Amino acid sequence: MPANISDHDARPRASASSIAEIDLGALLSNLQQIRAQIGDREILAVVKANAYGHGALPIAAYLSRNMPKPPLWAVAFLEEGIVLRAGGISGPIVLMTGAPQEQAGDIVAHDLSPVIFEKSTLQALSRAALRAEKEMTVHVKIDTGMGRLGILPAEALPFIEAVTKAPGIRLVGILSHFAHPDLVDADFTQGQLLSLQKIMGELEKGGIKVPYCHMANSAAVVGLNAAYLTLVRPGLMLYGYSNLENKERFQLKPVMQVKARVIALKKLPPGSSISYGRTYFTKKESRIATVSIGYADGYPCSLSNRGEMIAKGIRVPVVGRVCMDMTLLDVTAVPDLKLGDWVTVMGAEGEQCVWADELARWAETHPYEILCGIGPRVRRQYIS
Repeated sequence: MPANISDHDARPRASASSIAEIDLGALLSNLQQIRAQIGDREILAVVKANAYGHGALPIAAYLSRNMPKPPLWAVAFLEEGIVLRAGGISGPIVLMTGAPQEQAGDIVAHDLSPVIFEKSTLQALSRAALRAEKEMTVHVKIDTGMGRLGILPAEALPFIEAVTKAPGIRLVGILSHFAHPDLVDADFTQGQLLSLQKIMGELEKGGIKVPYCHMANSAAVVGLNAAYLTLVRPGLMLYGYSNLENKERFQLKPVMQVKARVIALKKLPPGSSISYGRTYFTKKESRIATVSIGYADGYPCSLSNRGEMIAKGIRVPVVGRVCMDMTLLDVTAVPDLKLGDWVTVMGAEGEQCVWADELARWAETHPYEILCGIGPRVRRQYIS
């Protein structure tokens, strides 16, 4: 059985310097909307990178208990798969970045399903499966235009045929990866999809049946029904975000909120310099708060002098350079803020909200990096 994740008080604990509140109800709502949209197709839930910073094992355990039909699980590396298995996750776990030959024995031992795309890996996995007297499942990746992992379409059919003949190996999936995660180049995206569909058609003509064919990322789940195929791979949208403007069919709820504690408050006269490098000077007498989160916790240094947090329901600016463990705020507009209070770094408070997509715009990056960057010092607290 999956590890039990108990409910926690929604309030940050006094001992924490910063906290990430993970709303499991929002997570479940997001996944249920995906299920309603895609019909009978399977879901490969992306929980790599510690479930985009949300906690892979708690996320997988909660969904395993609360979905009538739990999804398959996508991780990047062997170590991530072992964490899920050790925590009691029993469903299929797909290793999306492949299978180094020296890990073949461990992959078989933990009943993981690697993505493969070259013969030496296939041979190593086959030998490991025979030694263990097991049958292992694999997915074959086709490079339809990403130029990263995968076998080229011209070489795909003979490789797939070799996979079907390898002892101890069972082919269960064919996949590819969109080069434009936001699908902005419709023609190139459509060409990639057609390339994968052509290979699947040729396999069917040759009598090779593969249960899963998958290419749909979160953006495709939202905006490209033709890419659903037999399985979809939602990642970002599980955690409440979409990188498409056209997302009206979904009411996604961000799953993570981050809060930090006020650890210092002081009044500074006009002309006072703030933080390293003296990149900010007060223009008038200002009330400056130091909060307990910095770039070591995943609050990007690029938000220096441009980010905002929420204090007592009021947006307040980041001033000066973001430090390793601390960030400074001008809280002159919040006279009732006290030492030990909490500010919202990411999330909603009162009528204000600052979510990962807004932080990403300020930092000139994308919400994936913001979410994945929230470090282990920020204690996760799960609310359901």
